[in-house]
Amino acid sequence: MITYGVVGAGWRAEFYIRLASLLPDRFSLAGVVVRNPETQKKYAAAPFPVFEDADSLLARRPDFVVSAVNKASMADVSASLAEKGAAVLMETPLGVSAEDQERFFARLRPSFRIQVAEQYRFQPRFAAAKALLDEGILGDVRQVYLSACHDYHAVSLARFFLHTGSEIPAVDVFYLDDPVVRYAGREGMLPEPCLNDGKSKLCLLQFRNKSFLYDFCQTQYFSRIRGNLLRIRGSNGELTGDRCVYLRDGVPMTRELVRNAYGANGDLEGLYLAEIVSEGRTLYRNPFPGVRLTDEEIAVATCLVKMGAYVEGGEAFYPPEEAALDARIAFRMT
Repeated sequence: MITYGVVGAGWRAEFYIRLASLLPDRFSLAGVVVRNPETQKKYAAAPFPVFEDADSLLARRPDFVVSAVNKASMADVSASLAEKGAAVLMETPLGVSAEDQERFFARLRPSFRIQVAEQYRFQPRFAAAKALLDEGILGDVRQVYLSACHDYHAVSLARFFLHTGSEIPAVDVFYLDDPVVRYAGREGMLPEPCLNDGKSKLCLLQFRNKSFLYDFCQTQYFSRIRGNLLRIRGSNGELTGDRCVYLRDGVPMTRELVRNAYGANGDLEGLYLAEIVSEGRTLYRNPFPGVRLTDEEIAVATCLVKMGAYVEGGEAFYPPEEAALDARIAFRMT
């Protein structure tokens, strides 16, 4: 059982609060720090302790604390928690400016136990894509096109797929007019759809011998009319979405990535993702089977599990240095 606390009570913090109730056999919530008096009222009847300060939460001795405050405060709050002796899983990004990052690393000590909750590489579709790449069937991979997530998240995925290490790419940025009807958001369906007179941002990141094309508009997170797309190209084939085409002994072959998800069309096994398979191989297996979770919730829960292992002496999975590099590259994408 992993016991953690949460500092923050916004939209992102709610993922960690919700996961403790969705996976009670895996997680226990030690409490939540809520500083805003109005927000405190929202949690008046919550089935977990609510505190006004971090010291009260730390007194309950959680395995670690999730820092899920607003972006501008993330670096300072996370460093302060670590200075109090807490292991910290901090939300992204690691600072909203280079100055934020500099202040954070000036406070960082070798004794601090901090990891960053960059969840996208743990989402099922991206984890499955990486497993496919690791088979080597695409050959020498040098191009990634991604339209699925914003800025530092996208950079993290690109580096994950391309293995570019600490290299800083050259960046070209383009903006395109992209009016689109917005019909939903964080609070669910809007009372009335409205035309969002927004823009799409395209960025070309050119590493020494690899490239990443970023394409995103903020509406995508809550829209089925602005879909997501991943394309990875290698010398021996390419993966586009869930379809892979590659050469085997000089013959073009096609394989699909198939989600084994249950609960549809009269299936009474429950509504959940079991695994992603392709050509008789399991590329991804859901570590939380039988539970109704979105891909995002699966990824965040995976971060919690990895943080639990890390504080017990396990491997780092996304240290602040990696998060800072992804954010630093993203700063150039403006």
